[in-house]
Amino acid sequence: MDSVDRNRLFDDLDDAEAAVKEALPAVIARHRSAGILTWALLHQIEDEVIEAAAASGECDRGILNILRAAPAYGYPRDDKPVSFQGHEVVPSAFSLIEKAWHLVH
Repeated sequence: MDSVDRNRLFDDLDDAEAAVKEALPAVIARHRSAGILTWALLHQIEDEVIEAAAASGECDRGILNILRAAPAYGYPRDDKPVSFQGHEVVPSAFSLIEKAWHLVH
């Protein structure tokens, strides 16, 4: 990959992150009543926010999927509160969601 391609990829990732950030407030507002951010809710919000960002047409779905949690990371999908303690990698989407969640709670 040459420097032009690399720069384009970074620009695309920045655009995808911006689209996710833009979609987050509305998605999180729909889930405020939950009170606690659980793993199951985190995954649900991730799905909704990626769909909303893709629907905006501002970025490529493939690039958006780079921000998602890869199944190989083995993040739980249960109703326990989210804690990234002990996880070496925190996907961008999870990090953005957690930060936004704490801004509104």
